[in-house]
Amino acid sequence: MFQTRSFDVTLSIESIKEESNTSISIRQLETLRFWDSIQAVDPGWEALFNQGVLVEFVANAGGKVSEVTFSLEKSRHQHLERIIESR
Repeated sequence: MFQTRSFDVTLSIESIKEESNTSISIRQLETLRFWDSIQAVDPGWEALFNQGVLVEFVANAGGKVSEVTFSLEKSRHQHLERIIESR
């Protein structure tokens, strides 16, 4: 990801479930409510925000989230660019 200077990744809900090894069901991961709480930095999810990770998603016509984009906040992105360029 960083070698290609791509500071964002879009994952399907199925990939998120598999890669995170979470016990949360696919059904719950597809809900707007679940992702809204993360995006709003509700307690329990502030670690992502504190590390500079932004969460973006769009619900489909059925009101379900099928994929989520995790991206690095711009100032952290710029910091990593400087580190990469200094190598």
